[in-house]
Amino acid sequence: MIKNKLKPLRLILVPSAYYHNYQNLPERLSEKYRELNFQNHCYLRIALDNFFQSKWDTKIQRPAYRNLSKVELNKVIQLLKSYYDNKKMLLDHNKNSLYFRGKL
Repeated sequence: MIKNKLKPLRLILVPSAYYHNYQNLPERLSEKYRELNFQNHCYLRIALDNFFQSKWDTKIQRPAYRNLSKVELNKVIQLLKSYYDNKKMLLDHNKNSLYFRGKL
C-alpha cells in the first residue's frame, strides 16, 4: 500500500533520450556485471532507492520514469552511469537499497 506521504502525481512528458538512457543503462549494466546475477530492474531499484534514500515507491508512484521530475530522472541516470564505471559504488548502493527495504 502506498503511504499518504507521497508527492502528488507529476505528469511530465519525458524526452525520449532520457527514457532511452533510463531503459538501456540497466540492460548494459546487467551485461557488464554478469557475475552479479542482477536482473536489469535491480539496477533501477538500486539507483532509485539511493536517490530517495529510502524504498523509492514510498516517495513516488509507479512507474518511476513517468513520475520523476526531469531533475530527478537526470540524477538517477547519472547514478546508473556511475555504476557502469564504479562497481564498488554499485555494490555499496545495493547494500543501502537492501537496508532501506529491511533486508539487511
